[in-house]
Amino acid sequence: MAWTAHQQATETIKRAKRVLVVAPENPTSDSLATLAAVLSYLQAHGIAADGLVPNINPEKLPNYLPQPDRIMPKPAGLRDLIIKLDLSKIPVHELAYDVVDGHLEINLTPKSGEWNAKDVTILPGEDRHQAIVAIGFPDRQSLVSAFREPTDMVHRVPIINLDHEAKNEHWSAINLVDISATSSAEVAYAWFEDWDAKKIDGPTATALMAGLMANTNSFRSSKVTSLTLEKAAKLMTIGADRERIVLDLWRTNPVSTLRLWGRALSRLEQDLEHSMVWTVLSKQDILDTGTSEARLDVMVQELIAHAPDAKLALIFVEHDPQTTRMVLFAQPPYMANQVGRSLGLDGTHIRASGAIPKTLLEAKDHAVATLRQQLK
Repeated sequence: MAWTAHQQATETIKRAKRVLVVAPENPTSDSLATLAAVLSYLQAHGIAADGLVPNINPEKLPNYLPQPDRIMPKPAGLRDLIIKLDLSKIPVHELAYDVVDGHLEINLTPKSGEWNAKDVTILPGEDRHQAIVAIGFPDRQSLVSAFREPTDMVHRVPIINLDHEAKNEHWSAINLVDISATSSAEVAYAWFEDWDAKKIDGPTATALMAGLMANTNSFRSSKVTSLTLEKAAKLMTIGADRERIVLDLWRTNPVSTLRLWGRALSRLEQDLEHSMVWTVLSKQDILDTGTSEARLDVMVQELIAHAPDAKLALIFVEHDPQTTRMVLFAQPPYMANQVGRSLGLDGTHIRASGAIPKTLLEAKDHAVATLRQQLK
């Protein structure tokens, strides 16, 4: 009988000496929580694993994530290099090495005679990781980009493609992709239950719960089903710390973010007919509040909370005098990547973003008018 995708993933991990778990740069809360959950669950099985999120600041990782020190902003050494020297005729007397002008110099002194180039062989060593769990990557190229530097590892080792987005191309030999799931955390949870539910401990359950809550707006999303709630109840029974998640996800925000929210909410506009809300932020707003555009995904929860009937939330941020960055968030029946296509935005059904080559107010007026016409 052929193995299921869960069985394929499990056996692949069991055969690996060490596993690399990767999420995209600027990951969603769901992707980050799922990565942490996989690391924690593999540790419960005694399987060595490392986490990679490009450019992540480990000091700013949420408190509810287990073992944040295992999540790296860049990959460690991916593969050894082996230098072999034939000593069958001439043994080594002394060995020394130094780094000079960015080059490693290895000095070998023979006991007698001398070696030549044919006595030296250079070989690629073993990969540090023998399997990859890729979370939230729609295609292989997006995974390759996460490494920042050229690497053939993504073509040498087996990859488990874990996702819940409809745009995922099922690009790996092992695809744990379920578009009916609310989150990648829910996909991971189903895999863990099939593998060995008893290994899901409190820290793993907390990370999984964080992914579920973040991607369902604390279970208020229309995608939530009775099965989702049943899974959440199981995680609570196991030991998921819901209060800690709520405190870290929504209630604990830097003063700089609160200031930025204040400016955004003071300029909030609404179109009830088309179920849209939008706001604008200048470059000076970002500088004055000492925050960054990375807080926009968090801010949208506040925008929607102030306009519960809105299905589309638009944020316009001045990048430079002639360029505006637009972020579009959508709720059913709309899909952000489809609605935003006419404006050159790209992303998922929940979030799409892109640059508009216009001033801040021109971009806002253009985008609102375009969407109104499109939604008629």
